[in-house]
This record gives sequence, C-alpha cells and structure tokens, in this order.
Amino acid sequence: MGSKITAASEGHAHDLDLKTFEELYRRMFPTLKRYAIYLVGDVEDAQLLLNDVFIAIWKKRLLIIDEKPYLFRAVKNASLNYHKRIKSPFLDLDDELVPELADQNPDPAQYYQEKDRNKMLYQLIGQMPERRRLIFYMYRIDGLSYKEIGALLDISVRTVEDHLSKGFQFLKERIMKNEAEFR
Repeated sequence: MGSKITAASEGHAHDLDLKTFEELYRRMFPTLKRYAIYLVGDVEDAQLLLNDVFIAIWKKRLLIIDEKPYLFRAVKNASLNYHKRIKSPFLDLDDELVPELADQNPDPAQYYQEKDRNKMLYQLIGQMPERRRLIFYMYRIDGLSYKEIGALLDISVRTVEDHLSKGFQFLKERIMKNEAEFR
C-alpha cells in the first residue's frame, strides 16, 4: 500500500495548483502538527519541520494521491532528520503538552497533583515501544479510527487492535503498581 505521488511538470494537467495546495495544507496541518510535536517534542520545531515538508511539496509541485500515508511518512522522515541534527533521542512530551487544568481546579494543590499525574501518565506512555506509542497517540490524541491508523501505517486493523490492547494493559499494570502516585 505505497503512497502515490506525481511530480508535475510545467503546464501539465496534473500540476498542483495553489488552491489545491492551500486546501491540503488547511485540512492536514492540525493533525500533522500534533504528530510532529509528538515526534519532535517541541511545538516551534514541529511547526518549522511541517513548514519545510509543505514547502518541499509546493516547490516540487507534488500532486499526492494517497495524502495521509505520504504526509505522515514525510513528517516522520523529517523528524528523524531533525533528531540526527541535534543528536538526541526522541523527547518525551513536556509540560507544555500536558493538559492545563487550572480553570477546572481552583485549588493549586489539586492542580499540581493533576499535572503530576498527567506527566507520569505521559512518561508511562513514553515507555511503550515506539510503534505501540505511535498507535496509542494516533488513537487517543488524534482520534483516528483503527481503520485509518491501519491505512496510514500500512498494517491490519487487527494489528492496530493488538497494539492498543497491549498498550492499555501496559498502562493498567503500571498504574496499579504505582497506585498511590495516581490517587
């Protein structure tokens, strides 16, 4: 299930026009941004990385047939290059990405307790194998269906189910083991 792209030549009927490009950008940017933040660990770097991906598509006038798989792979490849440049391992989600609950919890102690719990939860998710962690985030954060995840990663729906089941089991075991910290 490979991604299909065509490099458009000048005046060719399949050229990527500005309207098509803008629509693609507007439609895919929010999801790709969350994915890039997950991979890079920094909001600003993720945006720069995404801009580079879209600039490359525009410069080459690429008309992408299977958009989601192609774009997710392009962002993943760009993030791998990013990590090679800075020579650091994949970063865990930082405090900026932990949901802020200040408005819901006027008690500062409760707010920080919730923040610590969320941070511990993200750290536990970060301990999952890379593929399982990616599938977990795509399902829980991006809200993608099993079928969409399977299509994007070129795996079966059953494999997606298996990864999610094992991911939830992993979290349940770790949370039960450290129950006092999650109260």
